[in-house]
Amino acid sequence: MLAQYTSSPLYPGNPYIEALPPMLVGRELASALAFLPPYSPSDRERPAGERLQLLSQLYSIYQPLPMTIELYCQIYNTLLHSYSTYTPITEATYAHAAYSSIRSGTNAASIGGGSSFSLIGVSGLGKSTALQRVLSLFPQTIEHKSYRGKMLCCHQIPYLVVQTPHDASVKALILDIYLQIDALLGTTYHVHAEKTRATTDVLVSQLSLILRSNHVGLLIVDELQNIAYRKGTGGSKFLNFLVQLINSAGIGICMVGTPRVFQLLQQEFRSARRATGLVYDRLPDGPEFDLLLRTLWRYQYTQTDTTLTPELRSCLYRWTQGIPDILVKLLYHAQEQAILTGTESLDAEQLKGALQSNLGMVHDYLSELDRTSHANTYTPIHGKHQKVASPSTVQTHTGQDFVHALKVAKRQGLSPLSVYSDYVKGEVSI
Repeated sequence: MLAQYTSSPLYPGNPYIEALPPMLVGRELASALAFLPPYSPSDRERPAGERLQLLSQLYSIYQPLPMTIELYCQIYNTLLHSYSTYTPITEATYAHAAYSSIRSGTNAASIGGGSSFSLIGVSGLGKSTALQRVLSLFPQTIEHKSYRGKMLCCHQIPYLVVQTPHDASVKALILDIYLQIDALLGTTYHVHAEKTRATTDVLVSQLSLILRSNHVGLLIVDELQNIAYRKGTGGSKFLNFLVQLINSAGIGICMVGTPRVFQLLQQEFRSARRATGLVYDRLPDGPEFDLLLRTLWRYQYTQTDTTLTPELRSCLYRWTQGIPDILVKLLYHAQEQAILTGTESLDAEQLKGALQSNLGMVHDYLSELDRTSHANTYTPIHGKHQKVASPSTVQTHTGQDFVHALKVAKRQGLSPLSVYSDYVKGEVSI
């Protein structure tokens, strides 16, 4: 899109910040993030085939939760921080210095200015979907032609999304970044890298200049937990590369992963400091889950309109353990079976049957979470029994994130490793 500038009181005269869309807040932000397909109670009177097609809309519904709002604010502020060092004059100076370093074979100078944060949450929480909804509020490319009556011919890429290679290969990640830029701007970075058979060291030295010259504000690295499967020091080298990129290119980096990457991020202080940010557990048994459930429950395509009773709501939380992806799939398969079998009712029996037949692969995992959430262990002390909360109890009863769970575990004399292992043990691909 062609740049449209909106004056910024904090960063006057910065075209890269003024070209970003104005920051949204409150109801305006929630409305922009939400996606609620049209629905009418009369849809329940349609033929079964049509209702089964309409039922697939459950997967496209998006109800913003506090996680999404916090993620939007974090991404917007990271973009502001990254672009605060961008001016046409500083860019020309940086490009000259970076080109000279490439010609001489030395590393690019560290310019700082970049920031980073992590988004860590259990599988099925909706991290990638939340990212997609937030990023949809930003243009992927912005074309600058003139600014305040002066020529400014360049492109701006507010964000790029790449996935961590399965083998934590730095070279594979860089080539993926080149492919993303080529697809957006029609450049030939990837072709040139393949043609010249550039080594990883050469690619690393060139990457900062390419990101900076194309005015990339935020690099989102998804599926970061892949580095935990790399044997040896591959994972640490990958994290060190990201830290180097933040310093040399001055761009922001968002690292997205599951709790499996938690320990590796905290192995060294630099990575832990760079990875501070957003950490989320399953949805707590409270208002957040209720909001999501009420939104999804409205989309009933069975002929009988089932009322959401407190008892049914309690069962749904117990069966899904506050994992949004499981909740959506359970409601979908329960309605699908009800329509196909002619039951035409979304009651507890139908939901439980769908859980056992359609979600069998994760049923045992969810049952274990349910048991451990309500379990208490007793340790004899001086002939008496004292109640001690298990790590799972800490997570569920507090309804807080991993950091808070670790603090609670420490106060209760539990090993932090027990909290980590509880998350890692239960992690499955949902």
